[in-house]
Amino acid sequence: LLHFFECIKSDGSYQKLAFFRLLTFTGARKSEIMALQWADIDFKAKAMNVNKTVSKDFDNNVILQSPKTNSSNRSISLDDETLKVLNTWRLMQRSDYLRMEFNTSSEEQHLFTDKKNQLHALTKPNQWLKSIIRVHELPKITPHHFRHTHASLLLQAGIPVKEVSERLGHKDITITLEIYSHVMPEEQEKTASKFANFVGF
Repeated sequence: LLHFFECIKSDGSYQKLAFFRLLTFTGARKSEIMALQWADIDFKAKAMNVNKTVSKDFDNNVILQSPKTNSSNRSISLDDETLKVLNTWRLMQRSDYLRMEFNTSSEEQHLFTDKKNQLHALTKPNQWLKSIIRVHELPKITPHHFRHTHASLLLQAGIPVKEVSERLGHKDITITLEIYSHVMPEEQEKTASKFANFVGF
């Protein structure tokens, strides 16, 4: 991850940096992140509100939809560095798009748009990632791998499964367990030692 972000920074695209930062540090789906408006980022509460998703209609036009399940509507906490990246991107977006004669200061403005200030197609993040992989000779991955990485690292860090499940927007904790149980045995092995250390004898 560290090397991946060094590669993005060297490319100089702050929109890509902000996008992949959110993808990595929230575990949200790419379609959820692509649908974000600035009103969905609560800098004071340090949270990102997920309440819509990008999709396409029968004519392949980009559209916004409500999440498929109630559990997908959620608030995801954000770390300070991610908030810093987002704030920098917002300032850059206003400046860059103003030169293209777009006023992006509205809270309804989407975070990630093309040069016409329209929502990107669902394939755009994949194109970004393929380009980064090709230029920097990185292992081949997809945007969804960042979601898996986020969840796996949370579980390995000892975050409760229920909390991880809610963060991912899974409708049931069993879904999280079915997908990620393979990264948990090491933590389970530590349970006895943790208990003994806590009790003190």
